[in-house]
Amino acid sequence: MNDKLLREQLKTLLGGGDAHIHFDDLIRDFPLEHINVLLEGLPYTAWQVLDHMRFAQWDIVEFSRNPDYVSPPFPEGYWSPPADATSGEWQDAITTFKKDLEGMLELLSDESKDLFAPFPYGDGQTLLREALLLADHNAYHIGVLTVMKRSLTSSSSPK
Repeated sequence: MNDKLLREQLKTLLGGGDAHIHFDDLIRDFPLEHINVLLEGLPYTAWQVLDHMRFAQWDIVEFSRNPDYVSPPFPEGYWSPPADATSGEWQDAITTFKKDLEGMLELLSDESKDLFAPFPYGDGQTLLREALLLADHNAYHIGVLTVMKRSLTSSSSPK
């Protein structure tokens, strides 16, 4: 297998836009007046989803580069309690999300890091596994935010 090609494919997957909406396109015109609205049938607000994405991504990247990092308990350690976020907090989460995504892209660009070698810590995780986990997690929650955005901007009424 061509290691360089696999790294490029992973970076493309993480960048988004191939099989789903690109994060930047989703967030660009997200209705800020509705980020704290709890939609009927959902246990979280758009703010909580974005903050969860930000934290989970940081956790995955930090685990991938820091052998001393200890993840919080799952799942409770990965979700913020309901709270009203400001537009500044929303933007800060977006900025941090993008910065941490760059951190994973840098790890994948470092050819001295073996994609297939288990980390000397953890339970056999590899950089490849963590990159795929991150891509999967981000794609899932980008989908959630896309549906929330559509619902929040349609004529349907939030709870």
